[in-house]
Amino acid sequence: MSFATNKFLRALGVVGILAASSQAHAQATSDDVAALKAQLRALEKKLDSVQKQAAAAEKHASATQKQAQSFANANAAMHTKAVPYLDARLTMPGNRPTFCTADGANCVAITGRLHLDTAAYSFSPKSGSTPLQSANDGVNARRARLGLIGTLNRDWEWGVIVDGGGTTDGTVGLNNAYVAYKGVKGLLIQGGYIDVPYTLEEATSSNNILFLERSAAQTLATSLGAGDNRAAFGGQVFGDQYWVGAYVTGPATGANTTHTAKTPLAATFRAVGLPVNNQVATVLVGFDALYLATPTGGINSTVGLSDRIEVRVDPATNALLNASAFNVDNARVLSGEAAVKYGSFLASGEYFDFNVKRTGGFGDYSFNGAYGQASYVLTGEQHKYGVSSGAFGGVSPARPVNFSTGDLGAWELAVRYSYASLNDGVLLRGGELKNTTVGVNWYVNDNMRFMFDWIHGTVDKYAVNSTVNTGADYDVFALRTQVAW
Repeated sequence: MSFATNKFLRALGVVGILAASSQAHAQATSDDVAALKAQLRALEKKLDSVQKQAAAAEKHASATQKQAQSFANANAAMHTKAVPYLDARLTMPGNRPTFCTADGANCVAITGRLHLDTAAYSFSPKSGSTPLQSANDGVNARRARLGLIGTLNRDWEWGVIVDGGGTTDGTVGLNNAYVAYKGVKGLLIQGGYIDVPYTLEEATSSNNILFLERSAAQTLATSLGAGDNRAAFGGQVFGDQYWVGAYVTGPATGANTTHTAKTPLAATFRAVGLPVNNQVATVLVGFDALYLATPTGGINSTVGLSDRIEVRVDPATNALLNASAFNVDNARVLSGEAAVKYGSFLASGEYFDFNVKRTGGFGDYSFNGAYGQASYVLTGEQHKYGVSSGAFGGVSPARPVNFSTGDLGAWELAVRYSYASLNDGVLLRGGELKNTTVGVNWYVNDNMRFMFDWIHGTVDKYAVNSTVNTGADYDVFALRTQVAW
């Protein structure tokens, strides 16, 4: 009850009492008047008491309201301080757990891939002098990667990834550790341990390659100064009709761990043009170059090249194709690439020309290699061209596998012929490999696929001034179970 209300009631009471008193005065004695006055004083005291109680109640209500507001302010302040720690949103793009701030400027994601290979060999040495007399069936975790990738303030990327698989699985090592700037559209600058995007096959993610392994010729080329796990710094520019990138590279992770030897440096360059690039068709042509400089100017510098049958389950098969050169000043690789995609059909190929320059009057070495491959997605999906990678991506099944509805994912047939020679006349006889591979790829969903490869091939290898063939004929049946996110 407010003070004004109390005052009004008090006045009303006084008027009522005075009216009653006036009527009583006409009929009563003076004693009655005195009694009425006493009642009036008592009533005034009660009204004063009610007024004081109302004022006290109003004061208490005001204090309670202030206390509640103070508590609300304190609670809001507490939550405001907690916002930087709680204001993160979890999303799952492509089933990859990703935490981002509300504005999307800063993100951290968990990434990984597992490529589990199983292979059975039918191996026939061409002579008793073939170093490897048999190839062993088995299982290999070709890739078993887990790591974190993210963005900072929208314009910066970073990643740290470890790998417990490899050519020979079982040892956990650093795969990628890098920082990249992408604040300008169509430009990427990066440094650290990265997968150097040199050649068309290397620019294609291992999650999206058509066969279990890239071709032998491409593997030989990248081993000189590019490929995965490589210390590198460089950048690339790209658009719908072009891709150009250049990098300076150093050792791969795990190489020269004692830092007692000088490190060779290499440089890579790749340029791609796309005269046609639309939803129906893509035509790609490109040029690549790699240059390796040895650290001692050719004195006691050795360059080795080797590769095995185009599957990685039995590591001993690298004895079939290998060569090394000493007193090497530099080595270079020049190559051309081309690809055509039309609807669900994709064809691509690369040619590589190697030159190893030696000092001290020793002759130079020249090698070469190539591959050509094609695929067709029977269920109608396509390999889409990736503008930022300058290569083709994987297949996203229109109807992921769901046996209850009869959906069977996407199916693809693929074939490849590859060739690599480490022979140079009579100077060096490192072997000549010829492989034909037929593959079937089953894309279960966007994160899983199964790959089956049948490799039929031969390696011819003769020692210098010898007619004994120490190579082998072989068939390999290989299966990969792939999970990636």
